Amino acid sequence: MNQLLAGAAGFLALVASWSPVDPVHAEDLPEPDLAVILEAGRSARAERLSAGLEHRLVAVPPFGLTVHTFVFDDRRFRPRLVVQSAPTGDRIEDFLRNDDDVFAIDGGFFEKDRRGRLSPSGLLVVDGAIVAHIHPRAGSGVLHTGPDGTEISYRDDAPPPHALESAVQVGPILVDPGGRVGIHPIQGDRRRRSAICTRPGKIVAIVVDGDGLNLFQLASLLAIPEKDGGVGCDVAINLDGGPSTQAVFRANGRSLSIPGDSTVHNAVVISPR
Repeated sequence: MNQLLAGAAGFLALVASWSPVDPVHAEDLPEPDLAVILEAGRSARAERLSAGLEHRLVAVPPFGLTVHTFVFDDRRFRPRLVVQSAPTGDRIEDFLRNDDDVFAIDGGFFEKDRRGRLSPSGLLVVDGAIVAHIHPRAGSGVLHTGPDGTEISYRDDAPPPHALESAVQVGPILVDPGGRVGIHPIQGDRRRRSAICTRPGKIVAIVVDGDGLNLFQLASLLAIPEKDGGVGCDVAINLDGGPSTQAVFRANGRSLSIPGDSTVHNAVVISPR
């Protein structure tokens, strides 16, 4: 991991240069134009953080948007699910529990009881142990790892939980296998968003910060090829968004934090193999 931050000085300087939109004026921002977002994506350069790990930052100030894309080579990195250590949930930094953990992003939906205690809404498998079972209203998809690597499946097509190393039920699936937008073109609310996608040999984590996107806009951005300013996902799934959206990158004493507005029950954590 000694080479992990090769070239990271420029990355951190770039991140430090952007500012969140003033919340007083966020409601006055126009609805995002996907063409403008793609234009910004085409001009954004990926920053190599280490062998097998790149980050791309796309800032679109007219729409109050910042899109972070972290791309991991799945031959060098592996994801797993980690659960809260406190009954009322953890902030994203708290999920980086091992010295070699480099990244975490909020995971699946959760419930909160009257005492503020969190519990998973649907399927959750951690280190091969089933923490919670499939629930019909907890999301249409499953992000899972097992003998075949990291995959995203529709809930009814996912392998049996006992055969998986880790899994989280969430959704909707935004991009169907083959890079096709997987949801109907409805507008919906603009929200901060978290997502995971796969493409050949890659695991990609996406964070939409600022005033957010609706789900169809996010799905379209993820499905559009990289050369056209998109992310080029083969298949993608929405994670728990809104106030739960949060991510952290950490290595060699340095970190980039995209904070959320709430604690969360579980997170997808990525570490070297």
